[in-house]
Amino acid sequence: MKCLRCNNEDPTYFYKGSKGYYCRRCIRFSRVLLEEELKSFDYQIAPDAGEYSFSYELTDTQKQISEKCLEALKKSDVLLHCVCGAGKTEITVQSIAHYLEQGYKVAYAISRKEVVIELAKRFQDIFRKAKVTAVYGGHHECLKGDLIVCTCHQLFRYYRSFDLLVIDEADAFPLKGDETLMNIALNSCRGRLIFSTATVDEQLAKILKKREVCTLKLYVRPSRKPLSVPQVICLPEAAAVFYLFRLMTLTANRCIIFVSAKRKCEQLYKIASRFFSCTYVYSDLKQRKENIAAFREKKYRFLISTTVMERGITIPEVSVIILHYDGVFDEGNLVQMLGRVGRGVGYEEGRSYLFCAYKDRQVRKTVAYLKEANSHL
Repeated sequence: MKCLRCNNEDPTYFYKGSKGYYCRRCIRFSRVLLEEELKSFDYQIAPDAGEYSFSYELTDTQKQISEKCLEALKKSDVLLHCVCGAGKTEITVQSIAHYLEQGYKVAYAISRKEVVIELAKRFQDIFRKAKVTAVYGGHHECLKGDLIVCTCHQLFRYYRSFDLLVIDEADAFPLKGDETLMNIALNSCRGRLIFSTATVDEQLAKILKKREVCTLKLYVRPSRKPLSVPQVICLPEAAAVFYLFRLMTLTANRCIIFVSAKRKCEQLYKIASRFFSCTYVYSDLKQRKENIAAFREKKYRFLISTTVMERGITIPEVSVIILHYDGVFDEGNLVQMLGRVGRGVGYEEGRSYLFCAYKDRQVRKTVAYLKEANSHL
């Protein structure tokens, strides 16, 4: 017994109902009977969907990696191991265009719906003659398009449908630690895969070992400015809050303050909002979209956030402060949060601070990673 959608072979997860056996491991994505034949999602690609243009010039290094990526896809999958802000999305465009030109089906999967919305707009500007369809929770009435941009959770709708699938931030939530969802994502592709990330965790490393993969590395941002290495401040958590407020007083530009939990986000906002221009955001906050938009529009100087803002979001002219307590953040989280600094064309300034009780293994690994990446400049 094996579930074709999530690869489950554990008999304890199969249940026999009135219509036959079904898999309970992936039932949250709808019920799938073992006897049921899963079909790929079929649709036609427009003849000129692969035409594309950038409103800016890619760097020579980005062009080289882009060409190597397309060439490697002829023989294997690809891992784009690039630092935050290196332009991983732009590097995949040439490969996406090539597949669309052949009439092949392409999808770009990312973790959060805010990033899906932002990327869909970017891709529509690049592929002006293509229909770019955004698919995410609460927005899946239309599932067809020349280029599908979706959250990872929505890939269950596309069993073996794509000839090229780009999985961006493959080591991040919700794929991280969720073998069922990862298998569903992999099974949505019948052709080549591009894994795109700044950090490779243990789960992703195991997957890559089982596949034929060409690894392409890019340590340099288009600006050729170094990644922000944080000033590490070791203090007890209570003392860190007082130091944080002093730092907020001295910080000239806007700033994202990362905390480990929703409760801490709300508590810090209640106190900080009395003295500073700030807003807050976490994953299930009703006004999440509005608060992020207000911060983008510079209505607030500070944004207090959980990991919801750590990846795929580009907001120019920000610094970053991280409150690293409780052991929640790992190296991947920290690298991505710090990667929000220095993004945006024409702006590479910004500072970063990391508060912690002591320099644990994750902090040491993060600082070592950033220094190693900067050594390639």
